[in-house]
Amino acid sequence: MRVLLDAFPLLAPKSGVGYYALNLVKALAGEFPEDEYVYFYGRRFSTEILETAPSFDAGLRTFLKKSFRKPYRLTQPLKELFFRFGAPRQKADVYHELNYVPLPYKGPQVVTVFDMSLIRYPMTHPADRRSYFESYFPKRLKNADHFITISDFSKKELTELYGVPEEKITTVYLGGLAQASPDAEKVAAFKKEKKLPERYFLYCGNLEPRKNLPLLIRAYARALKKEPSLPNLVLVGAPSWLSEDIFSAIEKESLGEKVLVTGYVPYGDLPFYYAGAAAFFFPSLYEGFGLPVLEAMEKGLPVAASSSSSLPEVLGDAGLLIHPEDADGWTEALLRLSLDEGLRTELSQKSLERAKLFSWQRAARETRAVYEKTLSLYF
Repeated sequence: MRVLLDAFPLLAPKSGVGYYALNLVKALAGEFPEDEYVYFYGRRFSTEILETAPSFDAGLRTFLKKSFRKPYRLTQPLKELFFRFGAPRQKADVYHELNYVPLPYKGPQVVTVFDMSLIRYPMTHPADRRSYFESYFPKRLKNADHFITISDFSKKELTELYGVPEEKITTVYLGGLAQASPDAEKVAAFKKEKKLPERYFLYCGNLEPRKNLPLLIRAYARALKKEPSLPNLVLVGAPSWLSEDIFSAIEKESLGEKVLVTGYVPYGDLPFYYAGAAAFFFPSLYEGFGLPVLEAMEKGLPVAASSSSSLPEVLGDAGLLIHPEDADGWTEALLRLSLDEGLRTELSQKSLERAKLFSWQRAARETRAVYEKTLSLYF
């Protein structure tokens, strides 16, 4: 089978979609080496997996974002032009769009949809992102032969909001970090290098409104008043749109010495942050999957996560589920996971067992099964 994939998400500074694309294309190549893969990088096709953008592409992307309020109005038509003329020459059996909006293509095509936060929580996204989605996604839905969603929750959302029949959607769960846990000596050295506290609670993900971090910070401040020995709080992620509220909450609660914001960290550093943490907290309002929750479970961390959207589907009974707007509940969770060693041990063991249900190898096998199912529609 010859597969054409839109690998453009690999070139951007990576968060959820970028890491999905990177791990999936690697797993597909590893699980099915007999297949051929062609990757489209916005203006050219390649059989190589690129993990960073060439300097010209990176510079152009930065320039366009700074120069235009809605850069997609220029970049999307150009991207589609390159794809429209180049894709037929690749002679692919199936095209997989890894990020919502399929490019113009005649032939079997599969589209991955992560969540419907742009519809459910539009105020938590920048205006240009909303405009791009509204301009392209609804009208391109009809082009897809089959959809992949990353949770049953997202599958239900796609059906409810856009009327896509359930039989045209397959849930394929994600895998975790796909990296071995570092040993204690290396973690200690990493903490020293990054000036991390000996004990800390952890959050990983973008710093954006949908992640609900001001509530976690306020809950942390209340917990700290009740228990001054509470571990520090480390927020790992790149400041994004409207992240000012997060820093304002830290300042308002006078937590400058207790809350550390790392900014964007390289993918290879994530296992060290997880391995060094005492527990993981994820108060997000809405997720299509919640990859950081799985990554934390994979490293054996006790987890407290929101009881909303897809997160109960991922966490199961392996952690604490709290309503995202229940500030008292989050305060209690912070205190329990600080003081109750027995609970931490129990949830750590449950995390490790739960995480075994997910892997990128499994995701690759299930994704390829979708390719085969899509191809069968044509022959």
